[in-house]
Amino acid sequence: MHHTPQLALLVCIACLAGAADSTAAGTWTLRSQDGQNGKICSLSTTDQGRPFSISVSRISRSTDQGVVGVLFEDPKVVQAGTKTLARLEFDNGTSGSHRLEAKPGGASLVPIVASSVQDSLRAFSESRRLTIVTRIGSTSFSLDGIADHVPELFQCASR
Repeated sequence: MHHTPQLALLVCIACLAGAADSTAAGTWTLRSQDGQNGKICSLSTTDQGRPFSISVSRISRSTDQGVVGVLFEDPKVVQAGTKTLARLEFDNGTSGSHRLEAKPGGASLVPIVASSVQDSLRAFSESRRLTIVTRIGSTSFSLDGIADHVPELFQCASR
């Protein structure tokens, strides 16, 4: 299974995340974009003025495999133009380590290749806070209200 096209699609979510700047804190906005390799859907918000998005791109419609992307802006966790390991810590006790990529313009992307998109999204819907930890710092984002929208995100990416 070759994941590069899906990861390239996740990078496109950066253009959607810009719209989160106008979103009120705690409000989640669902967006979708069709690409040559399929559909990518995202939930975006702002937390303390910082854009934050979760995106889903399904690898196959016949399985629950896909890529869940976490896109955010916070310069204290990664240096521009670098890749590092990040630990995602949810306040429900779930955690995992993933690659973090610093993108041009200050955004950071954590692509999570998931054998079960629904299982990966469950950590978001069962939590109220996500902390992202790297070797140079950490940052937290509120997930308040996301549980109401995760089913829509999954359905969007499944169409």
